[in-house]
Amino acid sequence: MDLQNNTPSTLKLVLEPKRCLQCLLAIILTLHALSAIAIWADFADLPYLEEIGEFFDVGLEKNIPTMYSVLAWSLAAFATGLVAHSEAIRGGAFVGRWRALALIFLFLAFDEGTTIHEHIGSYLKDWELLPATGLLHFFWVVPYSFLVILLASLYAPFLDALPTRTKLGFILSGTVFIGGAMGVEMFSASVYETKGEGHSVLYHVLYSIEEFMEMLGVALLIFFVLDYLKTHTRGLSVSWQR
Repeated sequence: MDLQNNTPSTLKLVLEPKRCLQCLLAIILTLHALSAIAIWADFADLPYLEEIGEFFDVGLEKNIPTMYSVLAWSLAAFATGLVAHSEAIRGGAFVGRWRALALIFLFLAFDEGTTIHEHIGSYLKDWELLPATGLLHFFWVVPYSFLVILLASLYAPFLDALPTRTKLGFILSGTVFIGGAMGVEMFSASVYETKGEGHSVLYHVLYSIEEFMEMLGVALLIFFVLDYLKTHTRGLSVSWQR
């Protein structure tokens, strides 16, 4: 006899923001420890470690740290999308802003994997609108600075309406991320221009700090989004018919 269970299956997602943050921090610290070893191997001229080290150097593109950053931004987008869905169900006032935020995070995930910002910077650099030297040697910071200012102004009412814990958390995570992605990046650009990449210890230290701040900022962002979701959602489940 063929027995069929027609009861809908339900998958419950348990949100543990602190545990998620701890996991992300552990990954970030591990990646930077491996990156430090990779940088040391490069300066020590150890060919057998240099090739492996390229997979872990946080200053390089299209390697394991890049993959992590793409996944982290994707997780931030997913969590923000869940908040948007929850807000839509309970008739929240800023559903569109949450959805747009999720799309922005998806773009940043795509940007991390494809380095769109660097291509845009190189393209605009050829226009010679501003001297692309010193702090502006990595010219992508110019257009992205305008975008940050624009988004900050558009999202000011949204941010002000959030609970104090979430609002301060978003400000903290954004400050850490932008401070690394643009602030430290500009100083490393100046060092790169004057001393080059190959023999500058300072440049390697700066881009390591930059990447650490970027990863930490995204991890904090994920934590505060999940914390908001957990606080403002009684239960979260995904169901489907079998």
